[in-house]
Amino acid sequence: MSMPDLRTKLKRHLSARYAVLRWRLERVVGCKHHAADALQETWLRLEAMVAPGPAAAPVHNPDAYLLRMAANIATDAYRRDRIIVTEREREELMHMADEAGDDISDPARIVSARLDVQALDSALAGLSPRRRAILTAARIDGMLNADIAERFGISVAMVKKELQAAMQHCKTCMADADAAQRSDVSGRRKY
Repeated sequence: MSMPDLRTKLKRHLSARYAVLRWRLERVVGCKHHAADALQETWLRLEAMVAPGPAAAPVHNPDAYLLRMAANIATDAYRRDRIIVTEREREELMHMADEAGDDISDPARIVSARLDVQALDSALAGLSPRRRAILTAARIDGMLNADIAERFGISVAMVKKELQAAMQHCKTCMADADAAQRSDVSGRRKY
């Protein structure tokens, strides 16, 4: 099959099965908007397809081919954007910001935010230098686990374990600091 015929066949298949493909891709990426974006990018890449080499195999299962292509695009987008905050967390933060309104300059909120930053600094200081460097490379620098593994001379599985342990440590320290902050009664007026 020539390239224009293959491209046309895949584009028609994508158009005809768009809803089903989006639904299936949504199950993989976890968000209908990301799935729709990936399928739109798939369409654009099909449009820009160049002739394959002589070893190009025919497409026997267009659904699987298009889903794999879209899933790869979604994975690339995720790595490029490297969202640390989940969609639910972002909505909660936006809700909190709406509730705060003009109350941003509230001294109690400023003190609370500073205490949160101090707690995070303390949590990071409690990590081993290697674990802190791995966490920083992944979450701040946006490095891929494979690149981190190569940089530190460890396996990708070990990088995952180090990240999981670092995140758990930070989560525990932040929760402890939050509990201590809530139970602190100093400064309250006693009658």
